[in-house]
Amino acid sequence: MNFKCKIYACDEIITTDNVKSLSEYLSLHCIRSFIRFSDSSFFINLYNNLIKDILSKNDVNHIFSPSYDLFMDAYCFLFSHLGKRLNDITKVSKYGVLKDMNILNACCFIITKHIRKEYTSYSSLDVQLFYNRNIDTYNPDYSDHEWRKIDKIIERLNLNEKELKVLNLLLEGKSLSETARTISCGVSTVFDRRAKLQKKYLSLIHN
Repeated sequence: MNFKCKIYACDEIITTDNVKSLSEYLSLHCIRSFIRFSDSSFFINLYNNLIKDILSKNDVNHIFSPSYDLFMDAYCFLFSHLGKRLNDITKVSKYGVLKDMNILNACCFIITKHIRKEYTSYSSLDVQLFYNRNIDTYNPDYSDHEWRKIDKIIERLNLNEKELKVLNLLLEGKSLSETARTISCGVSTVFDRRAKLQKKYLSLIHN
């Protein structure tokens, strides 16, 4: 969505017709804000992968990157405010305290908080492996032999029941938000478990 100016953006009514476009715009806008102050490859890869996800969202064979979780966070939040304007006041938890904030700023706060958490949780190697993917070369049609190899790797990770549930849902292509709803926990909890899974995997393949 192309906003003519900030006043027009704040006056926008959230509807079922524009909620996806608003979510895409705001998630990309928040990443661009980080890029303006940092040339880190993390933010650039985060932005590029989200662009790929948005452009390929109607492709049934597309494998969404973790960047798409930013869009999902924005979408879930804005969808809960259908019929309201972006400058209407809502409440959002900020440092454990509910604060009054307009819907636009509250949505950006949630996305930005997610980006910061992603940035502080991943090393440069994690970024290279999980954010700078070439999705055109990804082949989801594994042979039985390849699936057996994957099962052996998962077995070697020694995952507990909670980690295994998260892994299975993510392998099914569910986002952080969808996974959190499925297992009835917070998005941050799923995020932490996914980060532990990735670190376990990185430790395994580099030992």
